[in-house]
Amino acid sequence: MLVNNNDNRTFARMDVESDVRFKVNGETELCKGALLNLSAQGLAFETKKDLARDTELFLEVNSGGASVPPLLASAKVLRCSESSQGRYHIACAMKISA
Repeated sequence: MLVNNNDNRTFARMDVESDVRFKVNGETELCKGALLNLSAQGLAFETKKDLARDTELFLEVNSGGASVPPLLASAKVLRCSESSQGRYHIACAMKISA
């Protein structure tokens, strides 16, 4: 969906509530987060883990229903900012896995 707005995004972001599981490339620890929004090329989520810009991740976003498979994607952290109560707001660009 093409949009005409002032933030230079090609695709609109949709506010979506879902769980996110992610792993930093090269690490074995599986981390959890809460999805905030999603677009065709990126997503934002909140987590307890502070992630540096350009960190490469593997993400899994569950649809909440058995009829729709989870979204699996590789992603790169674009921004990380501390939000509230020791949590971090992470913005990522993603490439969807087949």
